[in-house]
Amino acid sequence: MLNQVRQLLPENSRQYREETSQRIAWGHWFALFNIVLALLIASRYAFEADWPNTLLGKLYFFVSLFGHFSFVIFAVYLLLLFPLSFVIKHNRAFRAISVVVASAGLTVLLVDTEVFKRFYLHLSPLVWDLLVNPDEGELARHWQLLFVPMPLILLAQMLYSRWCWNKLRSFSRQKWGKYVALFFLACFTLTHLVYAWADMTVYRPITAQKANYPLSYPMTARSFLEKHGFVDKQDLAQRAEEQGRADTFFLNYPKNNLVFGPLEQPINLVIINLSELNNQDIAPETMPTLWQISQQSQRFMQHYSGGDSKAASLVSLFYSLSGRYTDAILNEQTPSPLIQALQAAHYELGLFSHNGFAEPIYGRSLFKDFKLPQAKDNAEAIGQWQAWLEKAANQPHFSYLDLASENKASLDQALQTIWTRLEGKGLLHKSLILITAEKAGKDLNSNSFAQDQIEVPFLAYWQGQPNRYNSLSSQLDIMPTLLKQFFKVQNPVSDFAQGIDLTQENHRRWILASNYQWNVAILPTGEQYQIDRKGHLDYYDSEGNKQKASRPPLAMFLQLLQQSNQFVEK
Repeated sequence: MLNQVRQLLPENSRQYREETSQRIAWGHWFALFNIVLALLIASRYAFEADWPNTLLGKLYFFVSLFGHFSFVIFAVYLLLLFPLSFVIKHNRAFRAISVVVASAGLTVLLVDTEVFKRFYLHLSPLVWDLLVNPDEGELARHWQLLFVPMPLILLAQMLYSRWCWNKLRSFSRQKWGKYVALFFLACFTLTHLVYAWADMTVYRPITAQKANYPLSYPMTARSFLEKHGFVDKQDLAQRAEEQGRADTFFLNYPKNNLVFGPLEQPINLVIINLSELNNQDIAPETMPTLWQISQQSQRFMQHYSGGDSKAASLVSLFYSLSGRYTDAILNEQTPSPLIQALQAAHYELGLFSHNGFAEPIYGRSLFKDFKLPQAKDNAEAIGQWQAWLEKAANQPHFSYLDLASENKASLDQALQTIWTRLEGKGLLHKSLILITAEKAGKDLNSNSFAQDQIEVPFLAYWQGQPNRYNSLSSQLDIMPTLLKQFFKVQNPVSDFAQGIDLTQENHRRWILASNYQWNVAILPTGEQYQIDRKGHLDYYDSEGNKQKASRPPLAMFLQLLQQSNQFVEK
């Protein structure tokens, strides 16, 4: 028994030390060969990732490419193959194991590049499960083709493995190897130092590359910088709220310039946003005026916000983009196609808010070209609107009122004032009036996408025609419906919206909501599938309880990611 154990343990002899030294030397050159192969495969990310628009951003892309993949390959060698070189006495067995490990790793990297191309995320257990157990035969065949190069990779590894072993004495006399190692080390160091600088200075062409590569976690050094007074934590948080997170992607929105047809008969448009109003508030005993309006309007019974914050909901309302685009819109100060359509049609615009448009999305992007009036409460904002309406009533106009809804009785009275003024001016019969909310309530749930927070009321009043819309609808649908029906946009909806035209027949089985981290599919039953940016899954049942789910339906998963990435610049 002891003899059998001794045979398994490495010998401490001169021959053993020499052979071990050979295996270690061979392992270094084998790792270098695989670094080169990994860089060739990983160059695909350059064609699928958000390509930087500055010279420094482009240089960083290549520096991080060399630094990241050289580190990952060498780390695998150091943690796995280097210890094996001491344990495995047979050279051929050691090389065979190395070849298998390297071939498998490069094949996984090749698959990850394709996953990134299709879904804009990297491999995770959920994604891998969907790839190896797909529900659709055509998709299964497509992914199986990615494994076709594996025998070629294995063959290349075997040929190089044997050739390098035979030439090991010649390789040991080479002097350039250490310079290559120093180059990769310099790239790795620069990758993290430059990213830490970009994160501190909010240099977006670099920070936007954070998620380009798998297993990439660039250094931010925020804790160190905050501790030594180089950056202020509160200032960074405020800047992120006002200007958007610096590591967000760039926009490709709209995909083409919008083309508008001639307007048949311009109508007036009024949007009333009642902050944190929910469907339960629309009741005769709570808000009788709003209840009466709902009886004369088309009411959408399953209507959701496109995000879990006020800013995200406004983005879904005015841009038809889900919440994950909020940071990009703030960063790029992107105008709303709806506002552009109104301006192109020479509408008079009146914008009024109970808190002076305190939300940064208003002044930075949505209404950045307008002088926004300041008000301190609902009454003052409505007074400003009434004064503006006196001048704008005789021409096509758009008015937006952002009102607080903490006191439901006073809010209902404010709505009565608005309604009475529109009726007194004879505008009700020629105005489309949309009443909604950016959120249904405060965050009281660990799930920020809980139904009682993002299911919001939506009423569309048009000449007193009542109706009920019982299918799923979203804030994402409002802008494309307006542009298609009233501004005769000629472009397909997919050019400028993630929603649909609600006047057209549809067979949607779920709707999209998101934030910077999660993409959410909401079903008519209230069930939710939530997938984060790393491919992890959360599932909530119709009662809002978190449950264990192995994976979502494949078709839904593919559509969710495709729709979510619809306007990401690539």
